[in-house]
Amino acid sequence: MATLDNWQRIEKLVKWTGLSVNAFARSIGLNRGENLYQIKRGNNGISKELAELITTKYITVSKAWVLTGEGNMFIEDAAKQQNITVPYYKMDAVQFVLTKEYVAPTYHIFVPMFSGCDFAVLSFGAAMSPEIPQGSIVLCRKVDTNAILPGENYLIVSAPFNGIRCIRKDPDSTRVRLVPKNKEDYDEIAIEQKEIKRLYLIKGIIINKSV
Repeated sequence: MATLDNWQRIEKLVKWTGLSVNAFARSIGLNRGENLYQIKRGNNGISKELAELITTKYITVSKAWVLTGEGNMFIEDAAKQQNITVPYYKMDAVQFVLTKEYVAPTYHIFVPMFSGCDFAVLSFGAAMSPEIPQGSIVLCRKVDTNAILPGENYLIVSAPFNGIRCIRKDPDSTRVRLVPKNKEDYDEIAIEQKEIKRLYLIKGIIINKSV
């Protein structure tokens, strides 16, 4: 297999992150993507400084591969770990799912027991306390809006409500009940299931005791 040239390696990294070239540049600390486009034009190579920026931000990427194209893109055993690392965004859960512009992960977290999660974000609301304390990290996986498991906690995006609740089905109608755990301060909400636009199953919780 032929070794990828400088730009092809940068392009492969950019595609792996899911970012645009400019967003990738910003994610590693560059002001804009022009530095990277100079590599595409053949004016610059990949410097040790650039490789350091990339591998400091994306810790599973091999610095040797970034610099030379030799070996594997990921460090030893990292290729396996890609299936059990989750991109973490230091943002409120609702803010994250409603943002229209792609945001680069703050970093990736290694959580083998929660493989298959799409992202991890913060839960600042108090409605699900004490089960999900304020400031906890929630690990989420996108699911079909028609595949609700009654009694599970979900991050919900809908016209009438956005947030984290336990979903229970109403057997006598097409509505679902969005149930808080903190029932002293929050009321149950009922919405039509068809109003749910996106749904994310809360697969795991990491409690931040410093909050």
